[in-house]
Amino acid sequence: MRPILFDLPLPFGAHLAFGAYGTFLALGMLTAAWVSARHGGALRIRRRDAFDLGIWLLAAALVGAHLLHVAYYPETYFAAGLGAGLKRALIPGAGLVYYGGLAAAFPVLWIWGRRRGVPYLDLLDFVAPLGALGLAITRLGCFLNGCCYGVPSGMPWAVRFPPGSLPQRGQVEAGLVAPFERSLPIEPVQLFEAAVALALFGWLWARFPRRRFRGELVVAFGLGYGLWRILAEALRADAPGWRPGELTTTPSQWVSLAVIAVSLVAGWRLRSTSTPPSARA
Repeated sequence: MRPILFDLPLPFGAHLAFGAYGTFLALGMLTAAWVSARHGGALRIRRRDAFDLGIWLLAAALVGAHLLHVAYYPETYFAAGLGAGLKRALIPGAGLVYYGGLAAAFPVLWIWGRRRGVPYLDLLDFVAPLGALGLAITRLGCFLNGCCYGVPSGMPWAVRFPPGSLPQRGQVEAGLVAPFERSLPIEPVQLFEAAVALALFGWLWARFPRRRFRGELVVAFGLGYGLWRILAEALRADAPGWRPGELTTTPSQWVSLAVIAVSLVAGWRLRSTSTPPSARA
C-alpha cells in the first residue's frame, strides 16, 4: 500500500503530494488520450482534438462520478447537516463511483461529436475500449490507495493492509480487528478488475476494425463490464450496507443490471437498424 507516491518539495518549506489514486486516474486518462491521438485517424480525429476530448471527458467523469458517490453515501456527506453536506459534496474527486463518470461521458461525446462531424455511434465505439484502458490503470491506483477494497479471504493471493488504511478501518468498524491490528487478509479485487478491464480493452480494440454494426463495441462494453461488476461487488467490502457474512444487493449491482438490460435492447435495435460502419482502425 502506498497512498502517497511521492512528495515534490516546493519553495518556502511547502510540498506537493502526489496521491496514488489521483496520479493513476490522470495517468489512465492521459494514456487513453494518447492512444486515441495515435489512432484517431480511423474517425478522422486530429491529435489536438483527441486530447481536447480527453480533457472534457476527464472533467465530466470527475463530476459525474462524484455526484453518484454522494447519492450512494448520503450519510457520509450530510451527517453534520445540509449546509456542511453541500459544501463537502461540491468538492469533485472527494469520492468517485465509476458508473457516474461513465454516464457523464455520453452527453459530452454527443456534443463533441456533433461539433466536429463525427457520427455518435462511431465515436462511442472508438471510446469504449479506451474507457476500459483508463479503468485498468486507475484500479492500480485504487489498490495502492487502499480504496475499493475486497472482502476477507483465506485464499493464498489475499493481501493485508496496515492500521489506518481504509480496509483496516472498515474492519475495525465491523468489529473484525482491533484498532491497532493489521487488516484481515482480503481479496485484491482492484487488481482483478484491472486485469479484466485490460482484457476487455484488448478485445474491444482488436474488434473495432471488424464491427458488424455501429454501436457494437459500446454495447459489448456495457454487457462485459456490467457482468463483471455484479461479480466484483460480491467481492467488495466497501459497498454501502456491507456486513460480514451477509448477502446484500449493492447499488452498483442494480446499476449493472440496468446497464446490461439497456445494452441488450440497444444491441438488438442497432443490429437491425444501424448502417454498417465504414471507418477502419
